[in-house]
Amino acid sequence: MTILLGLAVFVVGMDTYIVAAVLPAVADDLREPISSVGLIASAYALPVALLSPVFGPLSDRRGRRFALLVGLSIFTGAAVACAVAPSLPFLLVARVINGIGSAILMPAAFAAAGDLDSNAARTRALAILAATFPLANLLGLPAGALATTVGGWRAPFILVALLAGLAIAGVATSTRIPRATTSQRTYAQTFARVLRDRQALAVMSVTLIWFTGGFGLFIYMGEFAHRTFGLPVVQAGLVYLVVGFAGIVAARTSGVVQQRVGARRVLLTGLSVAGVAVFLVPLAPALPVALLLFAAWAAATWFGIPAMQTIVASLSSSARGTMLAFNSSALNLGSVIGPIVTGRIIDDAGFGTAGLWSAFLFACALILAVQVLPHREPEVVADEPVAIA
Repeated sequence: MTILLGLAVFVVGMDTYIVAAVLPAVADDLREPISSVGLIASAYALPVALLSPVFGPLSDRRGRRFALLVGLSIFTGAAVACAVAPSLPFLLVARVINGIGSAILMPAAFAAAGDLDSNAARTRALAILAATFPLANLLGLPAGALATTVGGWRAPFILVALLAGLAIAGVATSTRIPRATTSQRTYAQTFARVLRDRQALAVMSVTLIWFTGGFGLFIYMGEFAHRTFGLPVVQAGLVYLVVGFAGIVAARTSGVVQQRVGARRVLLTGLSVAGVAVFLVPLAPALPVALLLFAAWAAATWFGIPAMQTIVASLSSSARGTMLAFNSSALNLGSVIGPIVTGRIIDDAGFGTAGLWSAFLFACALILAVQVLPHREPEVVADEPVAIA
């Protein structure tokens, strides 16, 4: 089951990162300015941020399998639409639909992993799913560039659609993903279960602050390498390959360490190391030092993410999908807000000040996390009977 869930998450991650490789080709083919074509990234991210909580109860009410199949089907159809898009407006609409599919399937995938009975199996599965994102980053950019070189900018979207179709077939025929999971709560009651849980909202606030600070500077690291160390624009984007290597190792290690010291300590460690690294990166005297610090930052981030998913998944059994959906929304909102604020700081005061700002947000997230993260080890919370058909 974990392999199928990992494939679904990998396809979403690959679709997210692969866009960076096709932007110039899209702009040239559709005769649109690069600034306008860049909106295809925002067109995808915004519905994920806004609609994840809306679709979160779907898997809690109708089952993980149902939500996965609906989300993957929408995602696949949108990828095909991207591949045949005759104009930029058409492509933007297709990317919005892409985001809707992702908003449905991602919380369901992590919730399915969180449904596993044993703490060890649940922690391992969530760590594997988290590791698929840096793996998608590592493979998405070169795969997108290669596919674009061979078949034009439409080829990467065809590749994504094929992989998503494979995931649909796997989920539809799997006997290990429950066909239906029904909660006794209505949609309104499921939302109320989350919104009335002060601890859950506080935990999700940690995610929001964390990614506002982290992703805000992360998105400009290529530009930082170009401006500060004179790295050519074409090569500057390669600094993100560091994220892929460091993230895969850290995410897989996170699950093992969680079983020994607990998810809380893993998350607090990740936040602490990432906060120090994000402060030091803009102060690095040479490119190799900056890359090492960037690798430490990436490793600490992906070391902490599976722990956060484990904690959120343990907050409720009957509303697990909704809890994870709200946390996903917090992560994506931070990823939208962060670059806007940090970009302004970089323009006005430079990368050093931006690093100080990001480190301040990490410190705020760490202080809040110390106060609100549960001290008990995550376990299945049976706050309501869950029937499996």
